[in-house]
Amino acid sequence: MKKDWCLKGNKRKLLSYIFIFVMLLCLPGMILMRGASPHPTMKAVQTVSGAEDASSEYEIKGYHIDMTVHENNTFTIQETITTNFYVDKHGIFRKLPLSNSVNRLDGTKSRNRAEISGITVSEQYTNERQNGYEVIKIGDAGTTLTGEHSYTIGYTYNIGKDPLKDADELYFNLIGSEWDTNISGVTFSIHMPKEFDASSLGFSSGYVGTVDSSKVIYAVDGTTINGTFKDTLAAGQALTVRLTLPEGYFVGAGIGFSFLPVLIIAVCIIFVVIAGLLWAKFGKDDEVVETVEFYPPEGYNSAEIAFMHDGKPGKEGIISLLIYLADKGYLRIEEIEKKGLFSKSKDFRIVKEKEYIGGNEIEALFFEGLFKRKDAVTQKDLYDRFYTTINNIHRKLNARKNKKKIFESSASGKNKWLVLMIIAIYCMITVVPILNLGEKESLPFVLIFSITGLGMMIGYFMGGWKEFIFILMGLIWGGLPWCLTVLPILKLDDTYMVMNIIGYICIAVILFFLKIMPKRTPFGNEMLGRIRGFKRFLETAHKEQLESLVEQNPEYFYNVLPYTYALKISDAWMKRFETIALEAPHWYNSSTPFAMHEFNHFMNSTMRSAQSAMSSSPSSSGGSGGGSSGGGSGGGGGGSW
Repeated sequence: MKKDWCLKGNKRKLLSYIFIFVMLLCLPGMILMRGASPHPTMKAVQTVSGAEDASSEYEIKGYHIDMTVHENNTFTIQETITTNFYVDKHGIFRKLPLSNSVNRLDGTKSRNRAEISGITVSEQYTNERQNGYEVIKIGDAGTTLTGEHSYTIGYTYNIGKDPLKDADELYFNLIGSEWDTNISGVTFSIHMPKEFDASSLGFSSGYVGTVDSSKVIYAVDGTTINGTFKDTLAAGQALTVRLTLPEGYFVGAGIGFSFLPVLIIAVCIIFVVIAGLLWAKFGKDDEVVETVEFYPPEGYNSAEIAFMHDGKPGKEGIISLLIYLADKGYLRIEEIEKKGLFSKSKDFRIVKEKEYIGGNEIEALFFEGLFKRKDAVTQKDLYDRFYTTINNIHRKLNARKNKKKIFESSASGKNKWLVLMIIAIYCMITVVPILNLGEKESLPFVLIFSITGLGMMIGYFMGGWKEFIFILMGLIWGGLPWCLTVLPILKLDDTYMVMNIIGYICIAVILFFLKIMPKRTPFGNEMLGRIRGFKRFLETAHKEQLESLVEQNPEYFYNVLPYTYALKISDAWMKRFETIALEAPHWYNSSTPFAMHEFNHFMNSTMRSAQSAMSSSPSSSGGSGGGSSGGGSGGGGGGSW
């Protein structure tokens, strides 16, 4: 039965590592699929190639843009688009970007979020947000058109505050690079709110990144710019204007206030208050009364004392059973020399003295795990093997019946509500910014990976998953998608950024309450007081007290030693006895004369090595500047349907 359990445990371990490995392989591909953008030239070629059929079905014969620039950096735009349908079509659609990546010729870049309002169309239309665009679909599904047809589209485009520190700018794609057909007959009028320096005005046309300005004819009349594009824009080409303006030209710019982030912040704070109230009512421990104890509570081994002290089993407590069983006469620890090519070092060997006859299940598991294959084991024998025993003991100690002895079930049952609140906060502060910008396709990518990562980190901090790989994987799976998808959106709006910061603070506070939620039973509280009193004595006892205890019981130091490892105070305990005369323990063999200092050094080294070997498990290895075509805000594109 034990062998079957170990095989199942190994299979579970192997499957978990296979899962981690596969997800690591998948993550870069998904990141590339989500975040990578094609080279501008490739993008243009793909657009043109894919637009050949669209160009043969219809073309745009006239495109006039009438744009009024307001002092608050918003633009009221009216577009008159004249199409010629060669085959039956219902109409056209227009895509307006809800966020923009702005690229200047001097290498500076910025991003902005756009707010679109006041949409008017001369024909029947519908509009919705899709994949980061406001999509205006014009026409009637029950009616088809051929030949020439004209559409008028009006809207207000707000890109918020100007990002430049020493200047303002108008950097806008009058015609975006995402139209799927040829566009001719392009004219434009741009009405500025006040005077500007015409020498700072420039245009560019062509595929994204092009700086050609030779095909644009324009004239400045007061604060109005009128112009014509004297060629045909191919599918995938753009027409862009850039005008450098003095700092302070735009006044009162900003995206409109949204009440939703404020509501989410309020909900997050309410959740924190609820978590605090749940803890105060169900999880707050009664006052712990420390008693003076010279010995650990009777009837409990060192691993059980560690469990009752910390509320969870730890590796130090479990491995302290090595000394506990040695002190009980079941095994012997020998100091041996390990010879290298040019040097010698000390190592240990653990030898079975007799069969275990005690009635403690934890001790029996530990003893049988040590001597499963032979009666004398070294550090090498424990590597990548004993971890199954550690895991089994961990589960036995952490069993529900043991938890119920020291923690109230009424408090432990509230943990699920705190976890649900953490998940709810994370979803709110993540999903809302994405949906508000129309990035719906990002949600599966972000939620699957980031919630998995968040779960791993919660599991690690709550002690359910002991290996540090889970915190690392949590940061990778949760952090990379968040940085690629959520962070760029938050940078566009200070309100969302503040909402996220407050949300994560609230998550941290609820995690703290989750950590301290379990309330101790009267028995658990009494045991904690006795163990703390025992630990405090070990840390503060005077030499005279210790000498008196050794006089009463010559084995006192060795009887207590496993508990000091379990309570993580072995160094301080050993130093207190370096000036007290003691005989070597019956369970320790060395080729050199016994000296307390040397013994302490050897035991500390042995316990560190034993913990490393026993815990190991198999693992797999293995500013200003010119503008370029398509580089500004706005634009977008469209097509026919």
